[in-house]
Amino acid sequence: MIKKLWAKRFVRILTYFLAVCILLFAFRGPILRSMGRYLVAQDAWEPTQLVVVLGGNSYERGLAAVDIAQQHAEVKFLATGGNRPMQILALDTSMFEAELTRHWMVKKGVDPSRIDILTSATSTGEEADEVLTFCKKHNISHVTIVSSTYHLRRVKWIFHDLFEENGITTKYYGANSEGFTPDTWWQNEEGLIVTNNEYVKLLYYMVK
Repeated sequence: MIKKLWAKRFVRILTYFLAVCILLFAFRGPILRSMGRYLVAQDAWEPTQLVVVLGGNSYERGLAAVDIAQQHAEVKFLATGGNRPMQILALDTSMFEAELTRHWMVKKGVDPSRIDILTSATSTGEEADEVLTFCKKHNISHVTIVSSTYHLRRVKWIFHDLFEENGITTKYYGANSEGFTPDTWWQNEEGLIVTNNEYVKLLYYMVK
């Protein structure tokens, strides 16, 4: 009798599991696209006193900043990032992420006098504290934060409340990834890794 009861339960659980798998398979496209799009917490562009380019991917984020610089000649920039990318050691040189971002922006035609840098922070949380101190020192009350499009949800979690408490309005601008989009992230290795990492980090900050 007990064996029959367990057998029925097993069959019921297996049936539910298979049904969930079928539903996920049937609707995997919309579900996966929704997961990607959730991470893109981008605001409509509007001019602010300062555009902050976070460290992490100097190439993509630098290009996004250059695009802003070319369209808005009055905008000032602040590049952050205290890590030193290991890859550029192959060129027999070393730079902080902030320096590399500024170097790339200048190479693309942005006047170096428009770009300040901060090189102490090695994480997004530390960057938020560092940028907040800079804004207070220079009486800045309205900033745009530039990061990779897929990082914006987490960046917004870290920056928004902290800056709002100090009377500073933040907007968020995404640098597009060249290898994938929110609608195709599961189709290549880079997209899978980045999306997985972002959700893990979101969970970490939620618990923290």
